[in-house]
Parts: sequence; C-alpha cells; structure tokens
Amino acid sequence: MDKDILKLLKLASFFIVILSTLIFVGIYLYIHRAELKKKWDSIFQVSDKADSPLSDYRKTVNENKYIIHALGGMEGKYSYVNSIDCLKTAYESGYRLFEGDISFTSDNVLVLAHSGENNIWSKNDWEKRFGQAFPDEKTGAAGSEKNLCDYNTFMSFRIQGRYKATDLAEVFDFMEEHDDMYLMVDAGHRSYEDTLEYYRELVRVADGRTNVLNRLIAGGQTTDMVKAAREAYDFPIINLYYDSDEMREDILKTPEEFLNYCRENEIVSFSTSKDYYTQEVADVLGPSKSGLTGYVFTVNDVSEEGMILQKGDVVIGTDYLWSK
Repeated sequence: MDKDILKLLKLASFFIVILSTLIFVGIYLYIHRAELKKKWDSIFQVSDKADSPLSDYRKTVNENKYIIHALGGMEGKYSYVNSIDCLKTAYESGYRLFEGDISFTSDNVLVLAHSGENNIWSKNDWEKRFGQAFPDEKTGAAGSEKNLCDYNTFMSFRIQGRYKATDLAEVFDFMEEHDDMYLMVDAGHRSYEDTLEYYRELVRVADGRTNVLNRLIAGGQTTDMVKAAREAYDFPIINLYYDSDEMREDILKTPEEFLNYCRENEIVSFSTSKDYYTQEVADVLGPSKSGLTGYVFTVNDVSEEGMILQKGDVVIGTDYLWSK
C-alpha cells in the first residue's frame, strides 16, 4: 500500500512539473509575444496568395526601379505637373508605378494638384507647379481663403502652358483601361476628419471599381490618416510616411518602433524623403530587412540615386530619371 501511494505521489509530482512548465512557457510567450512575432516575421515571410492584390503589387514593384513622381516631370524642368499627358507618356515608356498629388477644388471636386497642409494651394503651387498667376484680391480667382479655385476654372488650365489639367475621375478611367498600373495617393497632411472625407470622396469617384481601388497605394503621413483611409475602404495596399525626427509621432519615434507599428497594423510599404533615409533608417526599414516596400523621394540625379540604392533596395521616386 505504501509503495502504491509513493508511486501515485511521484506521478502527481511529474504532472505538476509538466503543468508548471507549460504555464511558465505560456506566460513567457504572452509577455514577449511582440518581440517573438518580430523575430518570426524576420525569418519567415508569409507569402501572398498567387491571385491576391498584394501578390500582383509586389511583382510590379520588383519590375519597376522608379515610381513616377506627380505623374511625371517633363522636359527636365517641369515638376509637379500632375497631368494625364505626362502619365500617358511615362506609361508608354514602360513604367507602372506612379505617385500623384490629389486635392479638392473650392467646390469639393478631387483633382490632380499639389497641396500642403489642410488642402491649401500655396503661391508656389500656383506659380511654380501650375504655371498660373497667383490669385489675389484684384483678380478674384481664389475660391476660398485656401487659395483654391473652382473645378471649371482648374480644368481650363494648361499646366505650364502645355499640359492638360486633370481630375481624379480621368486618372481612374485610365487605370481601369490599364490594369497593371498602381497609383500612390498623396493627400498632403490632413486631420483624421478631413482624411475620412477625402477618402470617402475618392471611393465615390471610383464608383464601385474595386479593381482600381485595390491598385491604390493609400494611407498617409500620420497614423490617423491611415486609420481614416481604412475606415473609408478596405485598401489592401497601405503606405505610411516616415517623417523627419521632429515630426514623427511618439509611437513611431525610432525606426524599430515604426517597423513594429507597420507589422502590427498590416502596413505593407513606407515612403520617405531622401533626406530622412539615413543609413540608420535603412538598416531597419530597408526592404530586405523589414519586408516592407520602400519608396524614397524625390531623386533626379543619377549619382544620388546610386548612393541611396547602396543603403538598400528601395524604389526611387523621380521626376525625370525615367525619361533618360
């Protein structure tokens, strides 16, 4: 009897040790789940389904060394043109990745035009980018205190006296006909509320064309802009801007924190200025290390392009290099 009790005690002790070990392992995994996920993701990159939007997108990224800034610069001197004329020229030259500045007119129509913070068209936008006289109290051309004009006035412009002013609907029509083109949406810097209104209007203009919406590189400059974009539509390709040190949100302060946020929120790409893409940043966010697609803007010098590519295999955002 004593021997049987001893055996039962030993057996019970064994199971207690096993159970305690499992509990300890479970607690450890829970506490360190974020760190372990990061290590797992860095070793085993989950492949996309062959027919998914992301699979086609990454294939296109691998086939294009440039993303064409503002639909393409022309004649080696005109940038921020944002014209369908330039888009067609670059597309016919074989390029499939484009970036476009999209903003509202004074009567709330989305057009291809650069704006800074809060959808303002600056004097520089009018004179240097549109090639138009800056509206003032004498001309009365501005539609609001934001120096906008109405849709009909904007569409009457010849950008730089040469190129067709373009609305978003026309670009979407082009994308529908050319189903291998991708467009990065540059919304400028907006609040959550403004971004939500912006993307809801963008989705309305798409008019149910999911094949177009699924080829937009959507998102924005802040985490709030990304959240608003996702509330408006379930975009499969989400991009987050890596800003200067002083402008980045606290949750994104270091490259490591930025990468963790992207992974935890299924953000597939980042864009940044060539001034912010340092070696320290490249060592963390470089595509071969992070698994993210990286876009660096705006580079128009071949030697500068080479120095950036030495840091990591990113896509170069350019006005003119594609035409050389």
